[in-house]
Amino acid sequence: MTSLKIKSIESLLKGIGVAALPGEKLTVMVGDMVRVHLTVEYRGPAIDGAVWMAIGSQDTWFDEFFASRTPVHFDASIDFMAYGIACDVLIGNRPGPNFDMYAKIMEVPGADIFTDVLLNVIDVIGAAEFQNFAIASYEKI
Repeated sequence: MTSLKIKSIESLLKGIGVAALPGEKLTVMVGDMVRVHLTVEYRGPAIDGAVWMAIGSQDTWFDEFFASRTPVHFDASIDFMAYGIACDVLIGNRPGPNFDMYAKIMEVPGADIFTDVLLNVIDVIGAAEFQNFAIASYEKI
């Protein structure tokens, strides 16, 4: 009989998403994929466009460090219709704390449509980290 030894919550949840609500902090590692869920309501003629999802740093301008483009289609409708959009962003080799994020709908006639910028919502771990390293006990055997 083998015993199951869990070394961390991350190893237990490997392959299972960990969700954060807008404004909450999500900690990821270099090489992870972050899936961002967006909602929007649309009415008008059928159009195709894209969602640009960016994670980076808001200063005078938004510096985009990690980004993705996801094609979207909106059906023709006289009434507002709700759409859910999932965008996957690969986290590259740029570790650091307090990254920001925003999204925009682009490539549609008229103008780009932007979300609010969420500040300080992603931390990226890039190197091995240790803490609380100590001798636990010793004995004569």
